[in-house]
Amino acid sequence: MEHEKGAAGSGISPDVIRRNMLWNVTGSVGFIGAQWMMTILIVHLAGYTEAGYLSLGLSLTNIFTNIAYFCIRNYQVSDASGKYSADIYVTHRAFATAAAFVSYAVFVLLNGYAAYVTAFLLLFMLYRLNEPVVDVFHGIDQRAWRLDTAGKSFLLRGILTLAAFIIAEKITGNLVLTTLLMIAAAYGVIFLFDIPRAYRCAPFSIRLEKDALISLTKECFPLFVYAICLNAVVPIPRYFLEKLAGSEALGYYSSVAIPASVIQLLASYVFTTFTALFSEYLAKNEKKKFLSLFRRLTAAVVTLVLLALGGCALLGEWALVLLFTENIRAYAYLLIPTVACCGVIALIWFLGTVLTILRDMKGLLLGAVAGTAAATAVSYPCIVRWGAGGVNIALFVSSIATFAIFAGRFAGIMKRWK
Repeated sequence: MEHEKGAAGSGISPDVIRRNMLWNVTGSVGFIGAQWMMTILIVHLAGYTEAGYLSLGLSLTNIFTNIAYFCIRNYQVSDASGKYSADIYVTHRAFATAAAFVSYAVFVLLNGYAAYVTAFLLLFMLYRLNEPVVDVFHGIDQRAWRLDTAGKSFLLRGILTLAAFIIAEKITGNLVLTTLLMIAAAYGVIFLFDIPRAYRCAPFSIRLEKDALISLTKECFPLFVYAICLNAVVPIPRYFLEKLAGSEALGYYSSVAIPASVIQLLASYVFTTFTALFSEYLAKNEKKKFLSLFRRLTAAVVTLVLLALGGCALLGEWALVLLFTENIRAYAYLLIPTVACCGVIALIWFLGTVLTILRDMKGLLLGAVAGTAAATAVSYPCIVRWGAGGVNIALFVSSIATFAIFAGRFAGIMKRWK
């Protein structure tokens, strides 16, 4: 398909970029909104204890799904030379997904949760794995500038899984049965919608090409360690909160935090659209265009966060009480600092994506490890001292450590780029 040359000087027309962004953001917002609605509805349908179980499942799976992702998406999309075929990316994701579930299952079983909680946590991981599974197909779509397909998939899975959640939870009141229905809805979309469309962009199959799979694993292993560390930062203080204050306290905190995290995820879906464009500018040694795009996207993320903070200051407490009943009012003070935390984390994700495109593996590892170490060191004393508010203090400390390293590495690379 031939595209008009865009104003940015790339071979992709502005109309294609706009279509990709519009669908990707719309679908992503729908998917995130569906997950957010689940955390609201679980409070009304089953109470804060069940909400705590759901939050625990979200926090734990956020760590282990990184094994399945192996942080390959940005590498896959920025593989401008086609070093690895679609077959290799799909096959690698299949093995990584299996490894993620086994690792998670061992962790859950060793923690000795009650039988009901264990069954829910294991099934919830199967549900959450639909995201890394479909991610590799969306990488194929993105290489072909068909993120509209990914956006439609997000929207379909969001609507169907939310419907499954409401129906099953209302009829059974059982998170185990509810999760089974959600699994059927999510994977149904992947097999009937995503796989056929990705195959049209680049035919693929499972291919056990040992050398290529090992080579891809070695190249992306630093990115994998970076992703594990970076994505562990948010669950670490929540894990300590659950251990120190119980599932109900975690349920209250998570109910406040979910609206804030929507801002973070929305920002990430905005800049993800431009990964391929950054790669193109880098390949053509177009530093000015690279920096111009970087500045515009940074400004977009900052503007989004500032608007969110303003909205929370005006309507945050009222909206939380409306959504979660009067019980949540005592925790409404957490909303603004949580949104601020999510804003910093969104900027960290953006810088991490850019450093991945620039292949600065050392910088990614240094920043992510520093943030994880800081979160681990300060979470326990902060939560003991300030309770649920200590979660945000721990996140601020760890985020500042990571952001400072990432920003410094990026500035150094730009200075050396002639």
